[in-house]
This record gives sequence, C-alpha cells and structure tokens, in this order.
Amino acid sequence: TSWSNENTLNYKKRLGRSHNLDLMAGLSLQGQKNTYDGVASTQITSEELGIAGIHTGNYQKVQSNYYDWRMMSAFLRANYNFRYKYYLTFSFRADGSSKFPSDNRWGYFPSAGLSWNFNRENLLKKSEWMSNGKLRLSWGLTGNNRTQTPYDFYSQITVNPGSGNSLDYVFGGERVPGYYVSNMANERLKWETTEQWNAGLDLGFFEDRIKVTADWYDKVTRDLLLYALLPASSGFEQGMLNIGKIRNRGFELSGSWSDTIGDDFRYTVSGNLTTIDNEVLTLGKTYYQGDKSVAVSEPGKPIGYFYGYEVEGIYQNKADIASSPENTLAAVAPGDLKFRDVTGDGKITEADRTMIGNPTPDFTYGYSVNLQYKNFDLGIDFQGVYGNELFITSFVSAYAQYNYHTKRLGRWNGEGTSNWEPILDSSRATQMMNSSYFIEDGSYLRLKNIQLGYSFGDRILKKIRLKALRVFMNIDNLATWSHNTGYTPEIGGTALAFGIDTGDTYPMPTTITFGVNVSF
Repeated sequence: TSWSNENTLNYKKRLGRSHNLDLMAGLSLQGQKNTYDGVASTQITSEELGIAGIHTGNYQKVQSNYYDWRMMSAFLRANYNFRYKYYLTFSFRADGSSKFPSDNRWGYFPSAGLSWNFNRENLLKKSEWMSNGKLRLSWGLTGNNRTQTPYDFYSQITVNPGSGNSLDYVFGGERVPGYYVSNMANERLKWETTEQWNAGLDLGFFEDRIKVTADWYDKVTRDLLLYALLPASSGFEQGMLNIGKIRNRGFELSGSWSDTIGDDFRYTVSGNLTTIDNEVLTLGKTYYQGDKSVAVSEPGKPIGYFYGYEVEGIYQNKADIASSPENTLAAVAPGDLKFRDVTGDGKITEADRTMIGNPTPDFTYGYSVNLQYKNFDLGIDFQGVYGNELFITSFVSAYAQYNYHTKRLGRWNGEGTSNWEPILDSSRATQMMNSSYFIEDGSYLRLKNIQLGYSFGDRILKKIRLKALRVFMNIDNLATWSHNTGYTPEIGGTALAFGIDTGDTYPMPTTITFGVNVSF
C-alpha cells in the first residue's frame, strides 16, 4: 500500500511596474507498507490448512516479508524578477525519513539560482534576429534516502544462511533453528547528499525557430549509501554505510531548428549531447565488485572501472614463451594469451593487473527529425553513447567446442595463425583470467523510434461527430549499430559494477504497434 498527501500554498504579487514576486510553500507526506505471505515450492499439509485431500507429505511454513516506511517533507520557494530581466530563485526543503535513525532522520536541502535575460536590454530589445538570450547560474543540494531496506540502520538477524550451512542445534532433545546477527547496526546512518553547480546559456533566434542551450555542470555526491561487505573480524557480514565521495561533471548541449515551407510542410530537427567525466574522490577502501572482481572502484579512477591484465598477443611457440616475461600465475603454452608486464619486473604477477576499460561513456547523444505535411506526420528518433567499454564473457564456454562464439573461428591453431584469438581450449588458465581480451567497444547508435501518423480533417470529423481522430504506426528499436558481440550494447548492473555482459541480458526487441487516438 502506497499513499501520499501533497499540500501547497501559492502567493503572487506585482509590486509597482518593476518587481514581481512568486512564493510557494508546502507540506508533503508519503509512505509505503508491504505485507506479503507466500509459500515456498512445497505445499502446506492438509492438517495445517484444515482441508482434506491435498496432503503431499511435505510441510513448509509460510514465509513472511514486511516493511513500512514514512517520509515528511516541508518546502518553500521564492521567485523574484525585476522587469523580467533579472531573476532570483531560492528554495529550501527539509525531509524526514523513517529509514534513518532518529538523530539523523532529517536532511536539509537549499538551492539558489540567478539568471539574466540579456535580450531584454535596450541594445537587443528590438532585435529582429535574437528572440531569447539568458545566462543562468545555480547551486543546490539534493538528498537520497534509497537504502536497501527501511531498516538498514538496525542490527538484523539471519536464520540458516544456506544449504549445508545450517545453524540449527539441539535444545531439550529437539532440533531448533539457529540465528545469528548478520547486519551491523549503524546509528550514524544519514542522508546521501549531492551538491551541484550549474552554469548555462539559452539562445533563441528568428522568433525561436533556432534554439540553442549550453550547460556546464559539476556534481559531487557525498556520504554514499553503500551496502558493503564487512571483514570477518568485525563479527558481521555486511552493513549499510555512508562512505565516499564521487564527482560527475561535464557539458550538456542541445539545439533545434523549426521552420515551415509553404503552407503545408513543417519540420523540426533537434539534437543533444552530454559529456560525462566520472571520478571517485574518496571511498574509504577499494571495492571489488562484479564478475570475479572485474569491477573496481577506488579514488582517482572512474567508478566500477574494469580491472585485469593487458593482453599483448598470443604465444606463438616455446621460444616466444622463453623470451617473454615469466608468467607466475599459471603454466602457459603456445596459443595462450600473453599478458603485459606492467610493473616491469620481468614477471607476470597479480601486481600487473591494471585498468583495462571504463564502463562510463565519454558522452551520450541523440537527435530527432519531425516532419508534417498536410495531415501526415513522421517522427524519427536516434539515441546513442560513445567512449565506453563492455566486459564480455558470454562467448566463453566450458562446454563442447560447438558452443563457442563464431569469433573463435579465427582462433590460434598453429604458429602464425592468430595473434589475438587464443587456442580453442577452455582448460587453458589464462583464458579464464580477467583481461583486456574480454573488453569490447560499448559505443552504439540506435534507431529508437519511428512513428507515422495521419490526422483526419474537420470535414470527416464533423460527419462522424468526433473532435479528433488520428491513426498511426509506431516502430521501436528498429536497428542498432554497435561493435559488441553480445545481444545488446545496453548492459546494466549495480552502482559499483555495470557494463558486464555474462550472456544473460535479454535482446532488445523490435516492436511494431498500430494505434488510434480518438477525442470526443
């Protein structure tokens, strides 16, 4: 059960001919309660249910899962402008969440912004070519209370961690379940806070037929809510902590051009591009996450970067092995992957692991074309990313050779046959180690959507007594241009481990839809 209650009060006042004031205050209440009763794979016996005829001989108690959280927020905002040229905005909100202990329950998040409509200055006020010109500067704090459960600041008890690890014991001649404290209590748990600076420029030309927006942003997130594994010496398995600081900064650019040709044809072309520079500033420790610890987060590097050995080629013969740095990790033979000696000590050791890829793209982008001719309309949208890497393990198989990916057709099968694809033998140890061999380009461009529609004219609408009638065909995900060998270049994950394709990602389907929009 989810519920919310929103209350706002607005006040507007014009003071003389030059001053304009807009005030807003509010109170928000929300919450969510979940009570779940479910049965595991085996059924409850008829004796337990009191119903004859369904006895299976197995008995399974009902599992229960319950949570309940509440949040209260008070907020206010003040907008002031002088002659619609100079704008000042201030806002403040206080949020109280039951997901935090009582001493840290409240978070306080102010923000402020300035803007200047310079196109309203006398020099440009009567300009025929500039229709909009605005400079903006803002600063603000926002909060995040998305813990894993509503009770992560409490110490939590677990029963029987898994098969073969039973904690049951004998008490009074009977077997009783055993419990242990798994989650560490954290009375200092508090809101995760993001501080952001933003500077922007908005331009419009020729009655806004051409629009351009440019923004610079610098966003630092502090006190990250991280569900972390704890060392055994702590006496706990895990706990929710406030750890670390992460920065994201870059530029956002967008623009559009709209115009008409004659009386019947109208078009709009638009595009956007956002650069991303991600860096972990502090994190308390180095976190190894993901598939075999391939994703690593540490200060000075991008979050969740790929960690492993750099591949220099394939061992072609025994002489090649003898003249290369000694691999102390495993015995190697011709056809195996050859790793780079990063430390320069003449040996391949675990210390030679390094950054081999970054799952965060350099920039994301998109563009669209919208055309309208008489009653017909056509919209085409593209979307993509550039500059990120994926870690692909989906083509590595421990089964029969006919299950390998087709790229392995170019594998090494004798001296000089390949200097990139290793021998087709999954028992070779270097093929199973995290290395740049599994890194692929994650950049892609996708034809996200095409929609063709037709709107009936007034003459037909009057006859059928409708206000509006439009029929359309819509196609989603028609085509994707990418360089990766997986089902899709869009690979999700967690905050600390993403872009890891293990082969279980569902392919992006192409969907064709026909529809009718009717207004009476």
